[in-house]
Amino acid sequence: MRVLTISNPAKRNAFSGSMAPDLRDRLTEADRDPSVRCIVITGDGTQSFSSGHDLAEVLENPETAGDPEANAAFVLAPSLGTPVVGAINGNAYAAGFILALNCDVRIAGTNARFCAVGAKIGLVPVGGQLSRLLHLVGYPVAFRMLATGLPVDAEYALACQFVDQICDPEETVDRAVELATRISEASPSVVRAVKTGLSATIAHGAVTGQRIEPLLAAAVRELPDGGEGVASFLEKRPAEYPDAPARLQAQLDAVVAGTIGKSEGDR
Repeated sequence: MRVLTISNPAKRNAFSGSMAPDLRDRLTEADRDPSVRCIVITGDGTQSFSSGHDLAEVLENPETAGDPEANAAFVLAPSLGTPVVGAINGNAYAAGFILALNCDVRIAGTNARFCAVGAKIGLVPVGGQLSRLLHLVGYPVAFRMLATGLPVDAEYALACQFVDQICDPEETVDRAVELATRISEASPSVVRAVKTGLSATIAHGAVTGQRIEPLLAAAVRELPDGGEGVASFLEKRPAEYPDAPARLQAQLDAVVAGTIGKSEGDR
């Protein structure tokens, strides 16, 4: 497991300077390390996950706010094979909200507040706000959040299933690490297949998801994970799964790409 901390407490952990590209690089590096089975992203302290971009820098360089390269870190998590848990300890606004949105699962402190600010400042919400958010919370909640630009608190986020659980702010990281540990104890190869399959179904629909299920299962079946899982169950001991092979994610992605291509060819 690897814990990545957004640290700029003087500005509520706003992204300034090279912080966004640095986070992208740290995420990519962790994803390429087979010993890292889960990533936790959190903010420094307990008051703010991230307030988004440093507005003083945006005013000086307004093109930064819409620069895909500068913002790649905020939307990178769904494309990684490694699961990403967000420990949302405090406010997640603007780009901080986008980053939280794109984590696979979110643990929130009771003081967490989530805000998609686009409508308030005259900018169309991007970075998964018009797509990924809809799959997480449904249309009415997504519309309310995006069309008003008003923050929602942790209780509301839990009620609409945007977050998995809420806890005392001081416990947020520990709870996220606990969940990440449970994920890390499972078969990393199966977890990658699960994330790949769910992501493909969200992007391309249930029919595609049904078609790729047996193909993803076949890709993992050749690995020792299934044998270890059965043996550990019969022997009443914790399973000791090997790291996912370096080639596995490319194989899983190829399964999805091939299925999508076939589906489009059938039209």
